[in-house]
Amino acid sequence: MKSSLVLAGVALAAGLAAGTAQAQALPIVDGFTSVRLDAAPTLTGAGVTVGLLGSALFSPGSNGIPLVYFPVTGGAIDTATFAGSIEHAGSGLSLTRAGTTVNLSDFVIDTVGGQLTGQVNIGATTLSNVSLFSIGLTGSPAAPFSLSLTATAAGALTSALGLPDLTGVQVGSASTLPITAAVPEPATYAAMLGGLGLLGLVTRRRAKANAAPALA
Repeated sequence: MKSSLVLAGVALAAGLAAGTAQAQALPIVDGFTSVRLDAAPTLTGAGVTVGLLGSALFSPGSNGIPLVYFPVTGGAIDTATFAGSIEHAGSGLSLTRAGTTVNLSDFVIDTVGGQLTGQVNIGATTLSNVSLFSIGLTGSPAAPFSLSLTATAAGALTSALGLPDLTGVQVGSASTLPITAAVPEPATYAAMLGGLGLLGLVTRRRAKANAAPALA
């Protein structure tokens, strides 16, 4: 038995397609999620300054598209279905325009619901467990998952920052690598292979049903 690296594609795809198989939910002990901020140039052009919160780390990336890394701090994943949650407490992003700042932090990836939730802070107002992004498939091995703004998140940005309605717009693409507690290797590897087989089928069906435009 040893620590298992739960691949992002497996965790999300198999979680979305979670069936009746039962297994122990393993606590997540470490890891990171990386996000390529595809919308950064457009946000900058609209007068929005993007900043980091807490333990988030920045990399300049390439072609003007920055990368941000969020440490994984907790959660749990089922070894049979990979249904569960991946937590990122103590890190986030700030969006500032015309003197007003919106802080998005404490992200949680829901592998069953296919969404990313988090805390939203605007001035003296703080809201928890807000649905921020829906998760889709990009087709890129380096960053296989798209992050598109939900109606709730887009509404907050419109109200606070005066941006147009961005519901469904792809803000970034991501990959995640949570590290779980020890599990028997044969069972883990078999489940991971099954999850990979489900990835294309499940996520492509969700993408067709929830097609969203990307920021230019």
